[in-house]
Amino acid sequence: MKPYVTIELQPYLHDFLYHEFGCTRGTDEYIQVTSANDLGKFIQAMVTVSDRPPQQSLKDHPIKLCLPIREWNHFILKENFIYIPEWKQQMLRDYIEASFRIRIREYFVSGYEKGYKQDRIIKAFLAAYNIKANALNYDAVKKYDYRNRRRIVKEVNHDIQLTLFD
Repeated sequence: MKPYVTIELQPYLHDFLYHEFGCTRGTDEYIQVTSANDLGKFIQAMVTVSDRPPQQSLKDHPIKLCLPIREWNHFILKENFIYIPEWKQQMLRDYIEASFRIRIREYFVSGYEKGYKQDRIIKAFLAAYNIKANALNYDAVKKYDYRNRRRIVKEVNHDIQLTLFD
């Protein structure tokens, strides 16, 4: 059996992780975390080792993250209990959410550069990440884009005003 940790994440972030690590939802019972991905490195950095079983209370949306076994960690993973404490899980959730938002921003920037309309970009993003009827939907992705574009307009305005008054 491979070593794994279980964390609590929103369903759309499950979809995001399945996509980022190249796993298939439904056929894979866990996400195989790799060090080739920045998310994987951060997840592995959050793992805590204990000689006693951890007391974790996972609520609504648990997900299993399978850790890679390397020559330097195989004894640690086989002979101890591993888990991610709640305070580290919160840090991990924040990092995954931030990575997800950056990915949305990148998707929209690339789509707009190619001349696609917002509607097509949103549908393509939801299809690419296999995000269906869960906490994130079409309108939520649209709001992310709206906020990003509004922020960019403010930055352009600020930059222009700096050059005008210098």
